[in-house]
Amino acid sequence: MKVTLINYTQDASTLLLFTKSTRLMMNPGLMDEIRSWPEDKKLSELEYMANTIPSSWEFVDYVFLVEGVSRAYTHQQVRTRAASYAQQTMRVLNMGEFDYVYTDKNKQSDDARLVINQVLDKIKWGYNQLISIGQSPEDARGILPTNIATNIVCKFNLRTFVDLAKSRTGGRTQSEYQKVINAMVDEVLKVHPWAEKFLFGDVGREYFKEIEAFAQREFGNDILKKGELLKIVDKMRKQS
Repeated sequence: MKVTLINYTQDASTLLLFTKSTRLMMNPGLMDEIRSWPEDKKLSELEYMANTIPSSWEFVDYVFLVEGVSRAYTHQQVRTRAASYAQQTMRVLNMGEFDYVYTDKNKQSDDARLVINQVLDKIKWGYNQLISIGQSPEDARGILPTNIATNIVCKFNLRTFVDLAKSRTGGRTQSEYQKVINAMVDEVLKVHPWAEKFLFGDVGREYFKEIEAFAQREFGNDILKKGELLKIVDKMRKQS
């Protein structure tokens, strides 16, 4: 899995502060004035903004290229509707030699990998047979596995990305999905360090990890019991 921030709003902090300053005379001169503010004043105003109405956050965009992920993950990702996506097609490309994304638990078990690889060999054989007898990739793709590797481009505005980070970096989210969103967060913070206050409030990204680790130790694979505790943690995270 690889996540790359391929485009983002330049001078985003100035734009955020400008769009929030609706009580002032909004004109290009105000943009220049805000741009000239000392860095500590900008950071102070941004910290205030992180705890106010988020409508102006929608002016800042981030575009990510996510490579080598499963369609199991992308099926979940695209349920975030206030976003834009462009995904690698299986409809017209020949997928006879596809890559497969093993889960963390798959990787921990030689027996699991053996079973999966045996099934994958049969799927690849069947897919190529369908193509050889005249079936189109569009018609043959139905037998391909959910964890087939794919690439996807995702675009979020800051408001949507904040909601995504707060809801999908927690323990209730599928491991691969968590890793992708955390990698996206890392990419954003490289270019906009001030965004951490928007993404995780005053508590920070790691604040709830100890509780989630406790839930894993105590309840392990009991999804229902573990889920009850993690659901509470998710509510706390979203309100931070």
